Amino acid sequence: MTFEWYPHPGPQLEFCSRGEFEVLYGGAAGGGKSDCLIMEALRDIGHPRYHGLILRRTFPQLQEIIDRTWYWYPKMGGTYLATKHRWEWPNGAKITLGHMQHEDDKHNYQGKEFQFCGFDELTQFSKTQYLYLISRVRRGDSDLGLRFRSTTNPGGVGHTWVKERFIDIAKPYETYIDPVSGTSRCFIPAKIYDNPTIMQADPEYVRRLESLPEVEKMRLLYGVWDVFEGQVFVELSQRVHGCPPFEVPREWEFFSSFDWGYAKPYSVGYYAIDFDGVLYRIGGIYGCKDGDEADIGVRETPIEVARHMLEYEQKMHFPKMRFRVADPACWSKTRNKEGVVGPSVVEDMAKEGLFFLKADNNRILGKMQCHTRLMMEEEIDLETGEVVSEHPRFQCFNGDKHFWRTVPNLRQNENNPEDVDTDQEDHIYDEWRYACMSRPIIPKKKDQIPAGTFAAERRRLIRAKEYSQRHGVSLASAYQRVR
Repeated sequence: MTFEWYPHPGPQLEFCSRGEFEVLYGGAAGGGKSDCLIMEALRDIGHPRYHGLILRRTFPQLQEIIDRTWYWYPKMGGTYLATKHRWEWPNGAKITLGHMQHEDDKHNYQGKEFQFCGFDELTQFSKTQYLYLISRVRRGDSDLGLRFRSTTNPGGVGHTWVKERFIDIAKPYETYIDPVSGTSRCFIPAKIYDNPTIMQADPEYVRRLESLPEVEKMRLLYGVWDVFEGQVFVELSQRVHGCPPFEVPREWEFFSSFDWGYAKPYSVGYYAIDFDGVLYRIGGIYGCKDGDEADIGVRETPIEVARHMLEYEQKMHFPKMRFRVADPACWSKTRNKEGVVGPSVVEDMAKEGLFFLKADNNRILGKMQCHTRLMMEEEIDLETGEVVSEHPRFQCFNGDKHFWRTVPNLRQNENNPEDVDTDQEDHIYDEWRYACMSRPIIPKKKDQIPAGTFAAERRRLIRAKEYSQRHGVSLASAYQRVR
């Protein structure tokens, strides 16, 4: 049986044509990514020593890939071996379908050799799983090429590292050369509008995506990587809360916040509060190793950290800190194997002249203070009801790369949505939370516009127009829903 498959012009064709070692095809839902990955794995089945691998995170998810390959691969002469989850061809070429539900499942591929590796829904995998599989891609014959291909939507446990590896390093379609390994990679964006097959077969699918909640719609319909399911600080935006560095008036209040780490990174944040109570993050030290494994500490002792802090403060010409707060765990005594009690972190740092107050470590209230800080403070004209000005109550210097790298990408705890998932790089967040709790926002008494007045009705009309535009309802309907 003769059979031919052609990628659609546009991103699908681009994905199948790229020569980089790593290529990510991702973004919105419905772009035809999975079928494209399945067919791309067939490129070298004419070679008898070719071995390809397609992965999903769990076996139930893999079943969808198995079903799709049953539609295509038999037409290409393949035979499925159910016990091995493998397609084989008469000449000896084969494609294995696998999964890695648990972190250690990556070792199931130890000693294996593949010339093609494809991850479907890459953000469901950990970074260590992905990097381990790179070591499994090697040539068994000089005639075979090596390709590492992935597809995904934004979101999932691996959202942050995938975004850093493919989205943040270069523009779409632009080749990036890794300075360490010398390998190349690029990102191909996908949208449903690029897939005429689904647009013709199910034109209502787009409308269903448009009806999703705002965050899900941005992620699945438009392929936006700055928002994702389970994101903690959806309101945090560098455009709003970021600011260029400036010379901070020395009359402002200066203080620092500290989250200890040894095997994991430590974080020191420096803050200033202006006369209106706005909190500025004006600098910081982040004790992490550079490179792929950013969530690894530099293993410095408390005394070494204290010396770095003093050097940094002198370099930045900071005035004397009014106070310093630290994680309460820093007061815990250390014990060795013989049971001998040693000094605490704060005791060691005190030897260098740094003294701390215990931070309020209430995680839920601290997170609420962070949210409150991110809210916009409005100034309203009492005569017209219009918003005269608005400004955030927290701003961070744009040059603080580790803050902007980690905090916007924090995920909520699946078991406790009121808290942040602690199995991620949350060290700067913890230290920022201590800072917010040390200077909590005191609610201001707002001047109320008398109900029934012209100013009150005008303000209600303005809010109704904003509600109408935001939710796509009529102005009359919006007017009934706002006060």
